Amino acid sequence: MAQYNIHHTCGHEETVQIYGTNVHGERTSKAEWLESKPCRDCERKAMRDENLAGAAELEGSEKQVSWANDLRAKAIGDIKAKLAKIDTQYIAAPQDWKDAQRAACESIITAMLAEASAKTIIDHRLDLVSHYGAVAQQAAQ
Repeated sequence: MAQYNIHHTCGHEETVQIYGTNVHGERTSKAEWLESKPCRDCERKAMRDENLAGAAELEGSEKQVSWANDLRAKAIGDIKAKLAKIDTQYIAAPQDWKDAQRAACESIITAMLAEASAKTIIDHRLDLVSHYGAVAQQAAQ
């Protein structure tokens, strides 16, 4: 194990403990890999900003808005991860089923992005995807 000072592409610097042998330069190569990307905080912020692009401005206290945005960004990230796996994990599934899954996921994301109440997101935090799935179905009717 060894500590490395990592200078990330975002400009931040951190000391990282890298475990394992260095017989074939594994630790050095991991340190170089870490330096080739932004720090974890900046990476999370970029992912959050990407997931919340085009989202409605939330109403509520500052604390509620922050928490609801985090919940919404995570849920949207989970849905996007599911979308990415549709073609790889369900190879044998019929194409119309895959298209229906994509459409359902997109409608859930649209419903989440349209939500303006931080309270609603927080109240449904344990089942955001199913709640907004129902909202999307009601909107489609």
